[in-house]
Amino acid sequence: MKQYPHLFSSIDIGSMHVKNRIFMAPMSSHLASTSGRLTEEMLAYYEARARGGAGYITIASVLIDRLSRYGTFRNVGLYEDAQVEELCRLTDALHRHGAAVGAQLLHPSTAALSRYNEGHKPVAASPVEARAYAELPRELTKEEIREFVLKFGAAALRVEKAGFDAVEIHCCHRHGLLGNFLSPLHNKRVDEYGGGVDGRLRMPLEVIAEIRRQVSSDFPVIVRMSATDGEPDGQSLLEGIYIARRFEEAGVSMIHLSNGSLDIPWKTTAPSGVPQAFNADLAGKIRKSIRIPLGFIGRINEPWVADMVIEQGKSDVAYIGRALIADPEFPNKAQEGRENELCPCIGCLRCLATVNADGSVCCTMNPVAGHELEAEKPQAASVPSKKVLVIGGGPAGLSAAVEAARQGHQVTLIERTHRLGGQMYLAGFPPCKHDVAKGTRYLIEQAEAAGVHMELEKNISAGDISAQGYDGVILAVGADPVLPRFLQGAAQLVSAQDALEGNVTVGHNAVVIGGGPVGCETADFLIHPHNDLGPNSRRVSIVEMDDYLEKNERTAARMLLVERLLAKGCQIVTGATVESVNGDTLHYLKDGQSKVIDRIDTVVAAVGTRGDTDLLAALRKLPVPVQAVTDTVNILLAISGGRDAARALFRESIQ
Repeated sequence: MKQYPHLFSSIDIGSMHVKNRIFMAPMSSHLASTSGRLTEEMLAYYEARARGGAGYITIASVLIDRLSRYGTFRNVGLYEDAQVEELCRLTDALHRHGAAVGAQLLHPSTAALSRYNEGHKPVAASPVEARAYAELPRELTKEEIREFVLKFGAAALRVEKAGFDAVEIHCCHRHGLLGNFLSPLHNKRVDEYGGGVDGRLRMPLEVIAEIRRQVSSDFPVIVRMSATDGEPDGQSLLEGIYIARRFEEAGVSMIHLSNGSLDIPWKTTAPSGVPQAFNADLAGKIRKSIRIPLGFIGRINEPWVADMVIEQGKSDVAYIGRALIADPEFPNKAQEGRENELCPCIGCLRCLATVNADGSVCCTMNPVAGHELEAEKPQAASVPSKKVLVIGGGPAGLSAAVEAARQGHQVTLIERTHRLGGQMYLAGFPPCKHDVAKGTRYLIEQAEAAGVHMELEKNISAGDISAQGYDGVILAVGADPVLPRFLQGAAQLVSAQDALEGNVTVGHNAVVIGGGPVGCETADFLIHPHNDLGPNSRRVSIVEMDDYLEKNERTAARMLLVERLLAKGCQIVTGATVESVNGDTLHYLKDGQSKVIDRIDTVVAAVGTRGDTDLLAALRKLPVPVQAVTDTVNILLAISGGRDAARALFRESIQ
């Protein structure tokens, strides 16, 4: 039986033939040059996905105007003829691997902040601020609208000249200029470009008409749109169906459907815990209402999910985003029945958070993402097989062991506890974090496949290492939770780690000290799912020194987590300093006043961890090379740190 028959059938869209129905969704990479040009890093990033078997690849956020930079100085553009020849290199490279390729044209509107655009204010349908980009935009005049319509058309012609197989127009999320015009939440105009849905549609339809005038008659034009705004008084599903039909009438070749807006980002780039293919039902309703093909985005992250949405008639293609960042070989592995080798996307949104902070694309599970060019460089000559010891079975240790084994070394990994995974194992316990367990299992399976010898419940000393003849050591033991002295007076004081793992029984009235990710997720785990005020309901409070919970978390996961805590009745105290804990009573200072939480059964400490430096100091005295992974504040740093430690272990001996 053919594996995933719907997913690996071909499809024709206008003049474009696509070998399978895996469409890589547009995701900003920030890998272009500061002058909007193709770089070798960007070329290598996309070529890896083409080599991995994707049928169609969308190049994200291609700018139509120089002064519309989008959260960075490193957006690729097609606003100048000189950019065409460079992007021909990109399309040629992807075509060599059998992939079709499209360019997504975007004007970021409210997201084109003045600090990236020589002081020019962002422009929009109306002077309505977007919460995600706190800068008031300037309303476009009708003359300026016409200028941008022409710029979209000129950029589309450059798309075709650069060898792309299709052009996509960004019209969704009440984001970007065209999505901004479409949404009643942003478009407050009362001229012909505002009012009802027909007025709001006018600019997008003019852009489509101009593009159709400029490009070849059968050149595919794809429109990315939202099914709904997902917010009160926003675009409704009925309007979404109507808009899709108007796009079809205007000559659009395919609809690329998303949903929601940047103010509810869990509907646009959903974190772990949001159902797979969560836009399927909305997509199915719009698909039934139009005759042109439709694809939709939204946590289509496993081959069976992608195949099923097509089989169930919800979609004609499977738009896949972050799963292709995590594993560029996703299509090849799925088609060859190697699903167990897929590096999973764990829904952590680190890729998005990094790009939003003006970094280049990255991936927690795949440290090579965004660094493909570096990975392709010839490695230094390898040393003969050596006997390597890895101490610690968390993500850093597993990653280090796999890398060392792949270099041809005999690797032994020891872990002092009864299980592998370290803190990553515990990270899969809280609600909506179950995808992390997929990542942990993947790392363990990779170590097993690489031939790493693993021993659990084992400690080792520096003397043992010398006696057993190891040629090199990688220390990746992570850190242990801190139980502060000022909490020692609690009737029961436990660490968040012990509470998650079930090493202790937490009482019915618990206080979590620390409102960072660990504290909030532990509270979410401990508090009962329904706030029914029943006698067996566990009451949970969070006390945090800062004024905000998870202040440095930049993803939609934070918003959903805080909403869950509030819905469950978690008592949240921010801007508070714990003064003392005595038995079942906690005293804290807030706004200059001393306050009390009483009848506490359990105090849960989530105030950080501390590494053991004694073993590292002893290892440094050994006459063998030693590498230590010390920065494991998140899974990404742990995995990449482990890999880098293995690569550096014998570097001096081969120089």
